[in-house]
Amino acid sequence: MIKSLLFYWMLGAVLIPANSDLISVCIEDDQDLRVDCLVEPKPSRINSYEFSWSSGNKEAVINTNVSGAASEALFRDKSYVEELDPHGYRLTLTGFTETLPHNTTYMCKISGNSATITIERDLLLTCSAVSVFLKTSCIWVMSLLIFLQQMHC
Repeated sequence: MIKSLLFYWMLGAVLIPANSDLISVCIEDDQDLRVDCLVEPKPSRINSYEFSWSSGNKEAVINTNVSGAASEALFRDKSYVEELDPHGYRLTLTGFTETLPHNTTYMCKISGNSATITIERDLLLTCSAVSVFLKTSCIWVMSLLIFLQQMHC
């Protein structure tokens, strides 16, 4: 009993992130690049977003609704953004997964708040249900651990 509790405690410590990521990048089943930006906007401000990436010394704006800013012409017909509930935005970029730079920093800004993540092209994961499950609230992981513990007894 003690051994199994220790095992599940260690498993929970590995699976439960210390804090939730504000930005995630993955490849969808149809090979589109997806960037989820879960930054909460500042209250009483008009929601604006900007998605960009940088590789080396060059930063390129992929998609934005910021007044006075424009995305690179290369991305205009290849990207779209949708609002997520309860907050955040999702960028989908088509036709670039084969030509992504080796080491890329993805950035998003929502109403002045920003988040960044640097990922190597070869380490991009697919947007599967399992990876989404592991990134969600610790309640789901704890529920699974409790269920497994009850079945083991």
